[in-house]
Amino acid sequence: MSLETIKGSSMIVKMTRSLMKEGWSFTPNEFDVIIKAENKVTGESIHFPSIGNLKTWIYQKALSY
Repeated sequence: MSLETIKGSSMIVKMTRSLMKEGWSFTPNEFDVIIKAENKVTGESIHFPSIGNLKTWIYQKALSY
């Protein structure tokens, strides 16, 4: 997923860009909605069954900054 295809609120876009710089990669579906995140360094991987799950995870990551 490239930085140009990230869609969502400004918080989601900014956090996703920050997480990508930290080694996270994101997998979008056919509607460019993120459905999976992986960190190659730590081996952490998470699937998002809904946009609500994605938003919650992104906001939790933002609060830990």
